[in-house]
Amino acid sequence: MSIELRVQNMQEVTDALRHFGQEAQAVVSQAVQATALDVRGDIQRQIQRGPKTGRTYLRGSVSHRASAPGEAPATDTGFLASSIAYRSTTAMSAVIESRLDYAYWLEFGTSKIAPRPSWTPAVERGGPRLQERVTSGLEGLL
Repeated sequence: MSIELRVQNMQEVTDALRHFGQEAQAVVSQAVQATALDVRGDIQRQIQRGPKTGRTYLRGSVSHRASAPGEAPATDTGFLASSIAYRSTTAMSAVIESRLDYAYWLEFGTSKIAPRPSWTPAVERGGPRLQERVTSGLEGLL
C-alpha cells in the first residue's frame, strides 16, 4: 500500500514558483517533504498508541486488545508500524508506503473485516499542515 503526496496543478505551481525563484521552489519542496514525514509519523502513532476498544484475546500467554471497526489497527507484533516508509520521489512529491499487503486490507476492510483507517485520517490532517507550511514559507520570502 502506498500514498503519494503531490502538489496539485503542478504545472501552474511550477510556473508561479519560477517567477519567485529558487527560494520559493525550495519552500514548497521542504513543505512537501516535511509533511510527508509528519503523515508517516501520524500513521505510526495511530497504530501504536491510538485508542483501541475492540475485543481482548490471548495469543499464547500474552493478552492483546484489538481495534474496533473505525479505529486504527492495534499493534500486536509491531510489523505494521515498522513497515511504513517514506521516500522522496521528486523535489515536490513523496511516497509513504508499507511493504505489507495487509496494510491495504486493514485500511479499507474486506468482506469479513471492517476498515481500520489510519492512512486516510493522517493524510486528511496533513493537508492543512502542508498548506500552512507553504503559505508561511512563501510569505517569508515577500
